[in-house]
Amino acid sequence: MTEPEIIDSDDELLVAYLDGELAREERDAVENRLIGEEPLRQRLQDLQRSWDMLEWLPNPIPDEKSVQTTLQLVVADLNPTGDRSSRSKSSDTIALSHDKRRAFGGWLPLLVPLLVAAIAFGVTRWRQIKDIRSQLADFPVAMDMDAYAIGKDADLVNDLMASKWWRGVVGGSVTPAVDAIISPAKSPQSLYPQSDNKTQLPDRETLASALEEVPTQQRIVALARLDRFSRLDESEKELLRETAERVRSSDQPNKRLQTMRQYVRLREQLSDDVIARIENETGVERQQAIDDAIEEAITQIGRVTGRNLSEDAIERIDYTVIQLVKNRISRATGDDGRNPVSALVEFFRRRGRGGDSKNAYRMFAMATLLKDSNWVRGQGRSFRGGPPQDFEAMPPLSQRELETIQSMLPSEDLEMLQLYVSDPWMQNMVVRDWTVEALRRKLRGEAKPPSLTEQYDSMPLDQREALDLSPPDVVRKALIEGL
Repeated sequence: MTEPEIIDSDDELLVAYLDGELAREERDAVENRLIGEEPLRQRLQDLQRSWDMLEWLPNPIPDEKSVQTTLQLVVADLNPTGDRSSRSKSSDTIALSHDKRRAFGGWLPLLVPLLVAAIAFGVTRWRQIKDIRSQLADFPVAMDMDAYAIGKDADLVNDLMASKWWRGVVGGSVTPAVDAIISPAKSPQSLYPQSDNKTQLPDRETLASALEEVPTQQRIVALARLDRFSRLDESEKELLRETAERVRSSDQPNKRLQTMRQYVRLREQLSDDVIARIENETGVERQQAIDDAIEEAITQIGRVTGRNLSEDAIERIDYTVIQLVKNRISRATGDDGRNPVSALVEFFRRRGRGGDSKNAYRMFAMATLLKDSNWVRGQGRSFRGGPPQDFEAMPPLSQRELETIQSMLPSEDLEMLQLYVSDPWMQNMVVRDWTVEALRRKLRGEAKPPSLTEQYDSMPLDQREALDLSPPDVVRKALIEGL
């Protein structure tokens, strides 16, 4: 058997080995030869690299002839040209020229498929790169897909931005680390800086590494949004891309996007009626609906977060309110020597049922300083004959007094407050609701822990979204033991 025949036979054997077509005995024999023969191992590596390249190409409909041709192409392309040129030498010029023409004619059918395969490989690779760039460009759109869905109504966003109190309703983002990555501003954290109205894109490995550094809960939310975006129809994706481009090219892109994000968060806490008025009305009617939404949101925030106040916060609020009431008693004596505050406190003390001696101060605060109508109605027979004349005239807690209560809050409760509202006036409104909740618990003689549903409702949005993606046992443990 000649050397070319041995090489061809080995090639067929190695190709069959790579395809897993050999019987166990033949496979063992090939592996034994590979251990002892360096040239055979090198040949196997060459064939493996060529075979891997073919996997990038589109999958054709295979038949026996096409498979055979492909094998011949791969093997022929790897064979050294010197082995072939040594086979056709002649001293006769005419014969040599004839052999060259025959050789060229024999190579032509092989060169054309190789050229087609190379072009197909290049086109496939180009499409893969294009798809990767498209996915990288879509990542910021996917992270704010809910905001851009709202942003299709430009007039709505403009009206929200025009509202005096709007920007103070909702605090920071639920995914600040992810927002820093996709920010168009030039910063060390941003992977999408914008320059000359063009957004630079990171490579896939850089983005993946940055996401690994993001806190787990934020990364879960980000991946959930990316999955939702990938499931959209292409037409829906294109609409979101167009909205994102309009926002980026607007006069105030950062402020506009932040407004859209805030509305998405606030929308979850509003009633269907208020949402319909905001999104369907225009002009003055819409502005009134926005104001109603802000009031409703603050009330909802105060009610829900108040259930999750820490025991330390309850004690500090109670102590501060009692001190504020005593301070009012010391400053309320008029020229006639009469002290209306002291008279009202005494009124509540006489109608109390014993127990904690501080309840009179708490009842006074609930009925006058906080003007909690629910509490007054709830007293029933305690106010038989009506309270003293000064009852309605007593001024409520002032802004300074509310700020004093806020300053006494533990850091964890203060962070919760700042997470939901950032405007000082709105924070005072929430603190007022918290004060009502704290005094109610003290008057009941208990600190009722929130139910699992209340615990879930009082969590920040990012924690709720993370729990929504968790198994039931993880959710229950988080709600009972805390995150």
